Amino acid sequence: MSMELSEEAKFRLYGDLRKEGLKLAALVHTHPSDWVGLSEVDRENQLCSRLGFWSLVVPRYAREPWVSEEMGIHIQTEAGWYQLRSQEATLMVSVQG
Repeated sequence: MSMELSEEAKFRLYGDLRKEGLKLAALVHTHPSDWVGLSEVDRENQLCSRLGFWSLVVPRYAREPWVSEEMGIHIQTEAGWYQLRSQEATLMVSVQG
């Protein structure tokens, strides 16, 4: 199963955020298994292509336990998506339950 926001929905989201003085920083979504890479669907339907944008993938439909080094933490760079290694994830992300 996958879900995609229409362009109209994305522009409405951006407009609502702008009115509140907020910026979109990350997208968090789940995958059914332990694999936490970005799928072709994820890459083709990204919510934001701005450099520095984060896309976090939580395994096992976000069932506990939540462990940062098991998550896919991807950052949009000039060279494309960069996935943090486990050690980087541990240093940069703290998961609170």
